[in-house]
Amino acid sequence: MRHLRSCLLAAAALLGSQGVGAQSLSGLSLSDTLARTSTIGMAPSASNEMGPHSLRRWTFPDGNELSVTARRSDGRIVYMESSWGGRVPGSPTDYPGVKFGETTLTELRRLMGSNGFTYASRAVFKTDEGIGTSNSYEIAGRPGAVLTFITLVRGKYVDDVGSGKRKLGDVAKVDSVILADAGYLEGAWGKERGMDPAARPVVWTEGVERTANSAPAPSASSDGPAAPLLRALECQSPFKPENVIGALQRSGVIGRKPAQRMDGIPSYVPTVPVTFNGLTALTIEAWNYEGSQFTRGPGTAPPVHVAMTVLGDEKQVTETLKRNGIALKAWEDDKPNLYVTDGGYSDPKLAAQYRGRKLSSVICSLH
Repeated sequence: MRHLRSCLLAAAALLGSQGVGAQSLSGLSLSDTLARTSTIGMAPSASNEMGPHSLRRWTFPDGNELSVTARRSDGRIVYMESSWGGRVPGSPTDYPGVKFGETTLTELRRLMGSNGFTYASRAVFKTDEGIGTSNSYEIAGRPGAVLTFITLVRGKYVDDVGSGKRKLGDVAKVDSVILADAGYLEGAWGKERGMDPAARPVVWTEGVERTANSAPAPSASSDGPAAPLLRALECQSPFKPENVIGALQRSGVIGRKPAQRMDGIPSYVPTVPVTFNGLTALTIEAWNYEGSQFTRGPGTAPPVHVAMTVLGDEKQVTETLKRNGIALKAWEDDKPNLYVTDGGYSDPKLAAQYRGRKLSSVICSLH
């Protein structure tokens, strides 16, 4: 948000408190050094030094932006803001379940379990695009870190909200996600804030969101609905990919429609956490089980009969499997083979969601 960002840059000369570790935006976490922004893979579109802080901004091909503020004294990041460029409504944010230009304030409140808290200066404010409001949340296990969502009312809805024809919560949609040090925000936005009595710290993990006092999220275990996939990934006995995918769809672990198709291989986003030997699936893949095998041409790559894409580079994922008792073996013809390779997404939404992160695919290939 341009207006909001300008306000924050003006406040950047204020000293923030010590940085803290936290979850990430575009693969960057609080207390990471500014040097780690090299993992974004592109030069910043804007750079500035302001008082005790260094500021950088990246504009991505989809129009979305990332702003980062770090202390000049030690290079530690104290503020990050991921902003929607307005081009692709529904593009994922880094917080699971929240989408730019699509998730409404009402839906956000329901997802987070409350209004959280609001800095008085950011309760309701005008921007160049309309009317903005903010909702902030503490993060469980990360003292001093604050997660903030900026929702925006645009166009004709501004007058509708003002006249009472529409409710703010129904037309305000997520425009920015901010991860910042609490002390830095107090310097930028002030210490006065209002708290929802129902507010609780949110648990923010990869692919899972809930409040700290809510029940654990359901997961797929080796004897649960994801068992066909987990058994297949053990790569010990033959299986049919179409049977694996069909079983997962019938049990609701994945939907009927894939999130993407790349090289003839459909990828499905699981509806519950699916874990295989310490690795959590971002997506589940199966070789083109619908009948058109080898759409890439025979021999161009080992067949991907079943797979899951996970966070981490090939070395990290291989070491995780090893720690959990799974040792990868040398490739043998005519035998099931479990292997790890670099992963990635061609779908714009998935690519944007995991931009700047190393991905790998854990694959069982049958011959």
